[in-house]
Amino acid sequence: MASKNYKSELDDVFKKFHRFAKASQYREREKDRISNATRASINNSVSASSASGEKRQELLSDARENADKAAEILLQLHHRLINDFGRFWRQDLITQDQYGIPEQEIIEAFSILAILSQKPIPTRTITFRMREPDEYGKTRSSLTVSPEPYVFGLLDCVGELDRILHDSLKNNQKEFLKQILKKMEEMYAKLERFKEFPNRKDPLIKTKSLANLKNRIDVCGGQVNRCRTLLQNKGIL
Repeated sequence: MASKNYKSELDDVFKKFHRFAKASQYREREKDRISNATRASINNSVSASSASGEKRQELLSDARENADKAAEILLQLHHRLINDFGRFWRQDLITQDQYGIPEQEIIEAFSILAILSQKPIPTRTITFRMREPDEYGKTRSSLTVSPEPYVFGLLDCVGELDRILHDSLKNNQKEFLKQILKKMEEMYAKLERFKEFPNRKDPLIKTKSLANLKNRIDVCGGQVNRCRTLLQNKGIL
């Protein structure tokens, strides 16, 4: 009887291991799809920052399309994780790189798009448009990301704003450059207090000494200071 009990227990554990392995493969595949979509969105947004008129709107539209695509994939991943691991999946999986990275990249993409479209930076709850099966139009949907990816995603956004500011110098868009710097300074001011939690690690950075939250915030502060000095030297401020 005891032997039968332990055999059935092992059978159950084996099934759980198998399910976890399949779910891990699925998450890895979807992570790559999300990364491709968010990178396309960010590149479109960066290109839009130095464009004008119809071309700018076209690039921002493409950025939105790719950001929505990434969010839709992540929402489907959320549903899959609930099915595989139950409603408490976050506390078990959120520390894994393969889960945290997609959320972080989505926050970065949606935040950059919002700033360039002169809209509020998104909260942890992202709203987006997704196409329902067998439907022609799109419906509004939403998903909520975890706390750590949200903070690191906003830090990544500041880094992209640094790139946008440098790329936009050649166009001499003084008011636009001032707006970008102002947004960078505003974001840094709100993120600086998180330095007291240096043990939080950025999954996108593999070097341990550079991945902690305090270092990432210090890097963010350096980016803001360099951009301010640059605009001052150019006579824009």
